[in-house]
Amino acid sequence: MFKLNDRKIARKLDIHGAFVRRTDLSGTSLRDANLSGAVSTNAIFRGADFAGANLSGTILRGADMSEAQNLSVEQLLLAIIDDRTVLPDYIDRTRLKLTR
Repeated sequence: MFKLNDRKIARKLDIHGAFVRRTDLSGTSLRDANLSGAVSTNAIFRGADFAGANLSGTILRGADMSEAQNLSVEQLLLAIIDDRTVLPDYIDRTRLKLTR
């Protein structure tokens, strides 16, 4: 966080449309981040915090999202995942449409 005139300013990650294949973002705060359209095939998001993150059109094929925090089925329904995508235990995979 940055301070400007004694006010805290939180910076939000914006990697929409970025190519982040095989990138290790384990433990990263992705709160309110914009990952829309990002190519995140085989990326590692172990323990990352997805509260409020925009995953619309994000390609998460083969991504490791084990132990991710604050990730919802609603967010994942907007993303592109497959049967190799590792999801946290609290996500009910049967509620998701998988793509090949």
